Amino acid sequence: MSEELEHGSASGRLMARLNSNFGQPRGLLGRLAGWIMARENVRANRLVVELLAIGAQDRVIEVGCGPGVALADAADRASRGMAVGVDPSAVMVAQATRHCRKAIAAGRAEVSRAPAAALPFADGSFTRAFSVNALPHWPSAREGLAEVKRVLGPEARVVIALRKQRQSAGADPHAHGASEGEVADLCATLQDLGFRDVGSRDHELGRETLVTILAVTP
Repeated sequence: MSEELEHGSASGRLMARLNSNFGQPRGLLGRLAGWIMARENVRANRLVVELLAIGAQDRVIEVGCGPGVALADAADRASRGMAVGVDPSAVMVAQATRHCRKAIAAGRAEVSRAPAAALPFADGSFTRAFSVNALPHWPSAREGLAEVKRVLGPEARVVIALRKQRQSAGADPHAHGASEGEVADLCATLQDLGFRDVGSRDHELGRETLVTILAVTP
């Protein structure tokens, strides 16, 4: 085998391992994945937090908070409330804790390790909930969304965001994501769980298309 092919194979294996760490970051590659997410999701995070329309006294939960960039923004907006992030990855919990250290020290934020399907909070604890590019990694979207609904109070606003499949996806990973049918299925699941005013919207963010699904609890 030529040196070039050997190098290409090693690079391919490294990229495959890195990509797997976006769903469940761990170890050195997990920390690198968090660093990449913090930088590549800046526009998506800002958009979703703005759509939440967070008030000063809101209690916000981010499910799958990753490195904590959006969570820190939410904590700043909920200046007299609380912003809580959960993630199943210890690496992401550590990064989010560092990123939100000022808000945590001020008692306006906290980060916990937990999966979407088992949120460690009482019923009706929050007034806002969101998730950015995390839902595709949940073992069960329905179970995760049911838990989100459980921890929300009445008239609570939810924004679920995920990358959408582009027609000419090619090799760019930013062009791969949820299909139209998958987005429709998620909207139907939210409605079936009892959410109201469910709707989706596409946003063109450079190399990727982000779809946001908005809903409100009854």
